[in-house]
Amino acid sequence: MKSIKITLVAMVLTLSATAQKKAFKLEGTAPAGKEGAKVYLDYQIESGSVADSAIIKNGKFSFEGAVDEPAYSRLILDHKNQGKYWIANVGDRLFFYLANENYKIEIKDSVQSARITGSPTQAAFQSYIKEIGGDFMVLIGAAQATMAAIPQNAPDANERAKAVYDSFEQKFEDRRLKEIEFAKRNPGSIFSIDALTDAANKHPLSSLEPIFLALTDEVRSLRGGKALDTRILAEKTIKIGNIAPVFSQADTSGKMVHLADYRGQYVLVDFWASWCKPCRAENPNLKKAYDKYKDKLAVIGVSLDDKDTRDAWIAAIHKDDLPWVHVSDLKGWSNEIALRYGVRAVPQNYLLDKEGKIIASNLRDERLHEVLSDVFAGKTPAADSTE
Repeated sequence: MKSIKITLVAMVLTLSATAQKKAFKLEGTAPAGKEGAKVYLDYQIESGSVADSAIIKNGKFSFEGAVDEPAYSRLILDHKNQGKYWIANVGDRLFFYLANENYKIEIKDSVQSARITGSPTQAAFQSYIKEIGGDFMVLIGAAQATMAAIPQNAPDANERAKAVYDSFEQKFEDRRLKEIEFAKRNPGSIFSIDALTDAANKHPLSSLEPIFLALTDEVRSLRGGKALDTRILAEKTIKIGNIAPVFSQADTSGKMVHLADYRGQYVLVDFWASWCKPCRAENPNLKKAYDKYKDKLAVIGVSLDDKDTRDAWIAAIHKDDLPWVHVSDLKGWSNEIALRYGVRAVPQNYLLDKEGKIIASNLRDERLHEVLSDVFAGKTPAADSTE
């Protein structure tokens, strides 16, 4: 119970301090061997993602900025000038909670093992992750490293890989159960939103909704709370036979595209991203279907790219030769249309009839052509067992 009390007290202080203080300051130190290395800071605000960087000079580096609410953030140390995006995936990273507070970060050998002091929010976060069984991204990194250590030419490589997967999946499920219990006991903690959001990846939203509704109004009004609320609504509304939610979003030139303007047409709302390899692999198949039915079918591509990958998004449209309408708010996984439709993985799509009713989903490979053939022949598409 002690850790719970610490977390609750700290979060009351954090939310109050964040409302009063309008900026954060992060001051770091590093040993002489890191002189000239680049440090990256990534965090979220209401308008989208923020990417900042600093150079270690005379053993020091610093960041200043502001967040509208405490946010799970990432610090990256590029030891050998290998580039941010390589480091972001497999390199030296530290995940922490950023609020409008003063932070001291002491790096001795790696940023992953750096010591953070001065922030009540980070202290509360450390207490929280200790209680639930560890930080998600740290566990993911450990799983990836364990998988990578298996020799690919080993005769039992597949069996060992499955054993690793099963072992870590059990750890994640144990963690999710602790997250659910944490949220039940801590309705006023901002970490309860993180807990329920992660638990919802494997547990039905219907079972988590009562716990979510028991959280305080202040917590539910946070960005993550609004997103989870939207997911809960999407689970109830995004179903075959229901009218699809209308939306408006800007295309690549900034012109607003309105789904409501497409009433009277069949529409395929296609969720994808430039960085999504399965999406890019499916694009030629979608292009083939579009070329065949473009007089009867409109396609609206909704990209989960963000501000950092805007150019890659536009380049992918041209490279893959995708002539239909493309929109994005450049908020990544927080894309408002994706949240409204409950999209948790890409590629994903929904086929709407002339009245805007959802008549099929998850159309890929040959099934895309089979369903479109049935629809334009006046037949009702058969249900897909994967839906």
